[in-house]
Amino acid sequence: MPLSRRQLVATLPAAALALGLPKRAAVAQDGRKVVTFWFAQANSDGQAALRQNLVDAFNASQDKYLLQVEVKGAAVNNLLKIALVAGNGPDIVQTNGPAYLTAIANAGQVLPLDGFAETYKWKERFLPALLNTGVYGGKLYALPRDYESLHLFYNKEVFRQNNWTLPTNRAEMEQVADAALAKGIVPFGAGNADWKGVNEWLMTVFLNNVAGPENVRKALSGELPWTSAPFVEAVELSKAWYSKGYFGKNYFSLTIEQGFLQAVNGKAAMALGGTWTFGTKSYGMSKPDTVMDVAAVPSLGSAFSGPLFQLACGATLSIAKNSQNPEGAAAVFDFMLSRKFYQDMNRDWPGKWALPVKDLPPEMLKGFSYPLFEKTVSQMHEAFDKGHYGFTTWTFWPGATNSYLIEGIEQVWLNRITTETYLGRMQTLFAQEFRDGKAPPLPPRTT
Repeated sequence: MPLSRRQLVATLPAAALALGLPKRAAVAQDGRKVVTFWFAQANSDGQAALRQNLVDAFNASQDKYLLQVEVKGAAVNNLLKIALVAGNGPDIVQTNGPAYLTAIANAGQVLPLDGFAETYKWKERFLPALLNTGVYGGKLYALPRDYESLHLFYNKEVFRQNNWTLPTNRAEMEQVADAALAKGIVPFGAGNADWKGVNEWLMTVFLNNVAGPENVRKALSGELPWTSAPFVEAVELSKAWYSKGYFGKNYFSLTIEQGFLQAVNGKAAMALGGTWTFGTKSYGMSKPDTVMDVAAVPSLGSAFSGPLFQLACGATLSIAKNSQNPEGAAAVFDFMLSRKFYQDMNRDWPGKWALPVKDLPPEMLKGFSYPLFEKTVSQMHEAFDKGHYGFTTWTFWPGATNSYLIEGIEQVWLNRITTETYLGRMQTLFAQEFRDGKAPPLPPRTT
């Protein structure tokens, strides 16, 4: 079925939008007030899910507002920057996480949501740790669209054939990885050719699972410099694993999908991937006969023991300051918190809409999604609710610091700069952003 322009519009070239962003109509032909929403990236399955479960369903649920969603692709952040400054952006502002939200909240480009939160009782419904990521200067500026983490995916058939057991610490992980290399198997299927952000997925694991989540929280609070010994150990381990070939010989030339498919096809033993991985159908993880399984990433250092989920808000939802229809945008937000939307979206696009809402527990997904996803979301929900988690870079690192974390680590892996130089630069950037109030808020953590 072709997509209606009034419902879901294909990405327009960035240059065309930059030259002149037209004022949107506030009222549709049928008299309903228009609510506009720019979405980032969505494959064909995602676009169909957006159209059916959000646009069509919301518009059919009431006769006051008309929701229009446009998929903008990877350029959405730049387009939003231009549009928000010009006052021509969408009503609903989606960012890639709290680190991005902090900048636009600081610039006064989005509205506080406290009034709507009181009306719709949002503060009582969301998991506190996730809702806190949308707070800036004591005011609520965004709702978390989802929660996510990083996971250890592994090919259970490869493990069975080689009599390997699931690693529970660094020594066991390296034992499996070395055994895989000896057999010509890539230890971790990975690739960043289409998204350099894969670097930060890996570094989120190393920083938290080596240095420990408590040390990471101290650093993000300004209490411990990034040049401290636990972080040196974490970066050095990432470099050692890259140098050994644990991420394969083609990390920089393979795409995310190509890298992960190595694990699915048995050419790699494992893969470190995010919750969003469950939504890629080519991986076949929704099939009863899938060769893949998943677990939380174990401790890779001495700072803590046991497995760890890293807390992440994959996207935030705000209302533009210049929105012509803030009430309609708030109505869309509340619609997203309905049981039917939660179940339908996680059935059709798992991993993208795991809403961190208390009265929408993962048990509601049984029979709507598939076992691997349901199991993982249930474990994440429990860990996040209890305060047992680490901290993801895209959620809790300020913008410039996070950008350097992504770019600079490649220079470390390629022996162009030292670990000390890398962490020294990170500390300089972080200290400045921390002083400027650009560091995202941190939720409490239970040890």
